[in-house]
Amino acid sequence: MKISISIALIFLSWFAQAQDHFNYISARLDQGYVLIHSRELRPIENSYPTGLELDFGKHQTSQKVWDNCNCYPKTGVSLTFWDFDNPEVLGYGVTSLYYVQPVFGAGNKLSFSVRGAMGLSYQTQPYDEISNPDNLSYSTRIAFPLQAGVAVHYRLGEKWMIDLNTVFNHISNGGLKEPNKGINWPTVGLGITRYFEAPVFPERTVTDWRLDNPELNRWDLTVFGTYHQPRSRYFLFSGGLELKYARRISRLDNITGGMEWMYDNGQADLSTEEDPVNGNNLGLAVGHEFILGKFLFGQQFAAYLVKPQTQAADVYQRYSLVYRITPGLSAGFSLKSHGHVADFADLRIGWSF
Repeated sequence: MKISISIALIFLSWFAQAQDHFNYISARLDQGYVLIHSRELRPIENSYPTGLELDFGKHQTSQKVWDNCNCYPKTGVSLTFWDFDNPEVLGYGVTSLYYVQPVFGAGNKLSFSVRGAMGLSYQTQPYDEISNPDNLSYSTRIAFPLQAGVAVHYRLGEKWMIDLNTVFNHISNGGLKEPNKGINWPTVGLGITRYFEAPVFPERTVTDWRLDNPELNRWDLTVFGTYHQPRSRYFLFSGGLELKYARRISRLDNITGGMEWMYDNGQADLSTEEDPVNGNNLGLAVGHEFILGKFLFGQQFAAYLVKPQTQAADVYQRYSLVYRITPGLSAGFSLKSHGHVADFADLRIGWSF
């Protein structure tokens, strides 16, 4: 009997030492304001969204994740109810996001983190030309939210933390249907986190990222595609190719440069016999990537070299979140926008060499 108990204790001790993450739940109250980036959005001026958020996640502590960023990242899913403070026009919303959140100084009393997230959302008051003509921000009940922010965490005890966050939020339908000017709102939030068991963050050596990552630079060839609805009652497919070079400048950062081509069937659909439209787009881009383990969160600024004559903008931005399945294969999402107005969201798959 004593031998059995001893074996069980040894096994439990080994299992505890082998644990590489700690589960937690967080609750947060967010308060923000809607940014007005177009005179057409005056009907939603002076709107101050309030959000109640629940996060379910795991705080990773393995040597492998430490080697990626010299930090201990959180990953998880958040669910937030939003009152947009304008029930007649904007209504209410629910967002569900997958997030990646590297935490620096996790073992200290005071730590900080950065966060990127993407997911799906549901809104209650989409645009309707008769019943809700003032809502030019969204025209579908289902949309694609994005989130980026920073946070400070203060440890209250072994299992509890107070969190102070500032976050930029965006919702649009990715150009699937017009109007689609999106909702952009920064927020400040105060929350509390409880771990299911007291987390342990081993002290590890800060290593040279140049030695830890022999594949510092890469080329990506990416195929992407999207469906959008330029007119009512039908959808069109548009696709393209991107060639991008990424150069590592730190453990967490790449700088990028590249070119992309796309045939935009949505713009070409605006053709008439008197005024034909060519849907070819060719853009030259520079940008940056956050390296969050196997996730890459990218931001690009691009200028059109070739564009349809119906496209008024000369420059655009692209925001992407991709997962590196293997060193040579990646898949993910991207959002293209002109200023604060989303053009479309796409699915993409890429090959690195």
